[in-house]
Amino acid sequence: MTIDRILKTLEELSEAIGVSGFEKPPRDMIQEEIKDLVDKAWVDPLGNLLAIRKGETKHPRILLDAHVDEIGFIITHVDKRGFLRIAPLGGWDPRTLPGQRVIIQPHAIKEKYPPPVFGVITAMPPHLTSPEQRRKVIQIEELLVDIGVTSFDEAKEKGVVMGVPLTVWQPFMRLSDDSLTGKAFDDRVGCTILVETLRRLEEAKNRQATVVFNFAMAEEVGARGARTGAYTLEPDVALALECTTAADIPDVPDHKSPTRLGEGPAITLADRSMIAHPKVVSTLQRVGEKEKIRHQVKKPIITGGTDAGQIHVTRGGVPSGVVSVPSRNIHSAVSVIRLSDMVAAVDLVYGFIQTWKE
Repeated sequence: MTIDRILKTLEELSEAIGVSGFEKPPRDMIQEEIKDLVDKAWVDPLGNLLAIRKGETKHPRILLDAHVDEIGFIITHVDKRGFLRIAPLGGWDPRTLPGQRVIIQPHAIKEKYPPPVFGVITAMPPHLTSPEQRRKVIQIEELLVDIGVTSFDEAKEKGVVMGVPLTVWQPFMRLSDDSLTGKAFDDRVGCTILVETLRRLEEAKNRQATVVFNFAMAEEVGARGARTGAYTLEPDVALALECTTAADIPDVPDHKSPTRLGEGPAITLADRSMIAHPKVVSTLQRVGEKEKIRHQVKKPIITGGTDAGQIHVTRGGVPSGVVSVPSRNIHSAVSVIRLSDMVAAVDLVYGFIQTWKE
């Protein structure tokens, strides 16, 4: 494992555009990267990228899941002056949106359309609002997107029509040796961890267990791909790889911050979508302690959910857990993570594969 290749993979996946239901660009990148590392890889009818790396025995069959989609928007209306109305795909913090650049993908619905179109999220200027209005958060339905045109026809000519997806545009950047920032870290970070785990398995010629993968679609709108992918792959145990909330900033008490940056990947005990299987949790903790891998336990604030929430109730039930990389500003235009937390997550997942016994 090298830091450079983790950084390269994350940068490429972070800057790819793939909102819920329109995941093809990042999914294609991942499929190309893993094609020589697995025995079989295919895209299912819903849009999940599924893969199998066969082990010496069929069981245990370990599922690693990370979702490919990112939060975004869909165009709901184009007015006569070419301004766009949008609706969210996934959960946004609307406080972060006015003034953000966006990237629009006309080719996501019709390939004949030209390349991406850029725009800016706009709203009524503060100078024209009342003091009471300025104290309120502008809701998404009140926002407009300005793509620099002057008419409906001009927008249509660019392929910007109702039903086209878009999301915020923020470049990947290394803030310091260990701090990274960019868009869509939730969950291109998890996807990068899965790709790097596959590389490590291949380099070690490790065929001890059968490991199956779901680079899942549509997590941000209900973990839809996780359910169908797990049904197809029939795992004995599962880990979802995620980004999760870190609130380790001034004025937030420790007991209210689920995780902290730089303390290693977080092991989930419970969230809104599931209670993690005790054996999965204890195995992860045992691996972390034995291999001296820095890790933390996510404070069980019962909000949010992951693909594991759908996986664990698939077929006859699947013991499941979640390993997450802490992220500040999650579900906003741009996030901050620690590279060292990602590296430790790869170590923890690889150790789990070697350790898990039915």
